[in-house]
Amino acid sequence: MTLNIPWEEKMNKSLISLMSAAALASTAFVSSAVADSFTLRIGSGHPSAPTPYVRNLENVFVPNVVARVAAETDHKIKFIEAYGGKIAKVHETLEAVEKGLLDIGAYCVCFETAKLLPLNFDYFVPFTHEDPRVVNKVKAELIEKYPELTAVLTEKYNQVYLPGLSGFDDYGIGTVEPWKKADELKGRKIVAAGPNLPWVSLFGAIPVTSTLPTMYNDMATGVAEGTVIFPTAHGGGYKFYEVAPYWTVTGFGAMNQNILTINANTAAKLPADVMAIIEEEALVYSAAVNEDAWVNYEKGLDKLVKVGEEKGLSDTVYYLPMDQQVIWAETIKDWPNTRANDIMNEYGVDGIKIMDEYMDMMEAEGHEWPVRFQFSKL
Repeated sequence: MTLNIPWEEKMNKSLISLMSAAALASTAFVSSAVADSFTLRIGSGHPSAPTPYVRNLENVFVPNVVARVAAETDHKIKFIEAYGGKIAKVHETLEAVEKGLLDIGAYCVCFETAKLLPLNFDYFVPFTHEDPRVVNKVKAELIEKYPELTAVLTEKYNQVYLPGLSGFDDYGIGTVEPWKKADELKGRKIVAAGPNLPWVSLFGAIPVTSTLPTMYNDMATGVAEGTVIFPTAHGGGYKFYEVAPYWTVTGFGAMNQNILTINANTAAKLPADVMAIIEEEALVYSAAVNEDAWVNYEKGLDKLVKVGEEKGLSDTVYYLPMDQQVIWAETIKDWPNTRANDIMNEYGVDGIKIMDEYMDMMEAEGHEWPVRFQFSKL
């Protein structure tokens, strides 16, 4: 059957179709009719509320950029926010930014070791400083000194590094059952993100790879008996303490693993004054995340003690003695150098020099390593 549609209606339908296609194809612009108004998609695989680097994206970075662009430029900016994997899961965020599904993405480089191994270098030097603010200062200085650490983002993955480096508070181990000595973990199934699994596997634990959103279920179902994680997650919104009430402060230290990137095509289209604000606010965001993580570190530990008392448990928070940290670090002492050589041989980045310098800089910040790892070409 043929429908007789007035030409005006046909024209309107065509215009609607064209406008819809343009809206779908456009990454950075609300419409071509308003050249100074931009809409950017921003997101992360982790949820906002329980995760410092995501909630500060929502509560600090986004509102600050919107307000400053409106107040200081002739432009306007709007964000479509997609946290908790709404557009890209934790393993997909780098690729989502690369392809323009996200204009700006925040993600942990720990999930991208095949592509971003050099940026994981601090994961390969455990027993570092406990304060994420100090770790951030040192790692940010090294990234500035060695731009080859982030150059791969633009060269291979169509995105630009923003100075929004942020981290997690002092890593420890949450377990279903208590333990007092490092060798008691031998044979236990311990879950972690991936690149930090050798912290426990090299000591004899059985490694299980997982992510924050799935770790609770792993321990609840017996897939794992513990997790390498940080107190703001274990004693915070992820509620791991419900299934693993025992927490050991191992001295692994804080890790600055989260980066903020912008799609290169989007960055090229934005006016210079808007990009300048985005870069400046990335630094503000970085400081906010690391401060948040540090403040909530003690709160997380207090929560774990309180939960233990409510359950009638004792010693739910235990501090691993230094002699045990030394034994642990001695056991894995060859691994950091192996990873440093991997970074050099596979990516052409001098991991040996960078990781050795990282340890020196931490010592300058007052940190005492239980074991001073040695680096040399293998």
